[in-house]
Amino acid sequence: MKTLLYTLIINVIFFLSVMAFARDFEARALLVPEHEAVLSSQISGQIVKMPFSEGSHFSKGQALIELDCQILRSELKKAQMDFEAAKQIHDANLRLQKFNSVSELEVAVSAARMKSAQANVQLARTKVGMCVVNAPFNGRVVTHQSKLYENIAPGDKLIEVIEEKTLKLHVIIPSNWLQWLKPEARFQVYIDETGKTYTANVTGFGAKVNPVNQTIKAHAVIQGDHAELLSGMSGTARFTAPLEITSPEGR
Repeated sequence: MKTLLYTLIINVIFFLSVMAFARDFEARALLVPEHEAVLSSQISGQIVKMPFSEGSHFSKGQALIELDCQILRSELKKAQMDFEAAKQIHDANLRLQKFNSVSELEVAVSAARMKSAQANVQLARTKVGMCVVNAPFNGRVVTHQSKLYENIAPGDKLIEVIEEKTLKLHVIIPSNWLQWLKPEARFQVYIDETGKTYTANVTGFGAKVNPVNQTIKAHAVIQGDHAELLSGMSGTARFTAPLEITSPEGR
């Protein structure tokens, strides 16, 4: 009995000593993806395939959008044939040059034409590659910004995607908190949508303080894997500060 009472007293003293040197302050937090992008078209064409619906998961390298590429493939074939013809002419000129049956100028011109035709092949092949918009990372489709069978032009937005494996926390805090809040600091964050509290770590801070409201963005990550967390969820981050910090403004 005495041992139990002694242990209880020690625990109470330890708790009070911790409380004597720390205070809790709160700030709103937002979950954001590590990477997000709105992919646009680099060429003109008609959308013929959109295999992933909104909310669908995809892997890096998978085709998200496919355009009708018949004309560009035909242009590639023509460019390849032009290159082959130019190469044969140049090869013939090289053979004739051995017998002094062709001038150096003709050889140089045929070489230049062959290189030009080869460059046209590379250009046409690049354009054909643009007929497919591939996923830049593993993630999910947020929304389609163009529709199946629509004709699109270069620069038109096609699809918005996010990487969901790694979610970051953005927390807007008073800039005076930088006096005591440091990278690697651990804190708790309650997410409204899940009703759960998670442990997180500060990873860094924004590069600039907002001079109007004297705030700065803190970056953080939640420890562990939590399938229920989604980009856009928000909650309340609770930080522990030393006792001399007497107000949420850090003073």
